[in-house]
Amino acid sequence: MQQIDTQDHPIQDIRIADKKDQLGNPGPALTFIFTMLTMEFWGIYAGIFTGPTIMAVGMVQIACFIPYLIGAILYYCKGDSTNGNVFLIFATLFGGVGGLTNITIGFSELMGWPVSTQMTALPFILGGISILPVVWINRASADKVTVICYMAAACFLTFTGLVSLNILSTHWNVLLQWLGLIVTITGLYSCINGLLLGGRSRGIPVGKPFFK
Repeated sequence: MQQIDTQDHPIQDIRIADKKDQLGNPGPALTFIFTMLTMEFWGIYAGIFTGPTIMAVGMVQIACFIPYLIGAILYYCKGDSTNGNVFLIFATLFGGVGGLTNITIGFSELMGWPVSTQMTALPFILGGISILPVVWINRASADKVTVICYMAAACFLTFTGLVSLNILSTHWNVLLQWLGLIVTITGLYSCINGLLLGGRSRGIPVGKPFFK
């Protein structure tokens, strides 16, 4: 027995060392952040967060910027440029641009100052368009839940910018509210699936790719 134990220890040490050398998958955590922030946006369009309360939403967004950035860097370190670029874009739009904008809006509400959100329109429109190539290159591998989430997010960002530029009327805010809800539900569902798979458990149904 002693001889067997002696031989097993080096093997176990090698396996542990190999596991430590591998970078983990930050996807579920980043999806959670993405889902949480989208839920905040949904609250704004649903009329739950109004006036100075929007400043608190902006602070939440700023707080998420650094974790977003860390996650993007981890993907780059793993050699995954696609996800690294996607979440770096999300960090910029949802964390940086969106956060500072909502803080400014909330502060202006307190001070009674007029403020225009049109300066954020173009970044959000371009951000929405930038998601489309990601969906295209992953069309044969991405599951249905992921594709629906990304397409809803692309529409949400693009239409948000068009409403801010007054190209679309504020009546489109109802659609933005529903798009935000779709992104929140599908994003949370995908996050739970990722956490289960990360723990080597059986995931939940996410649907096969739309295209093969």
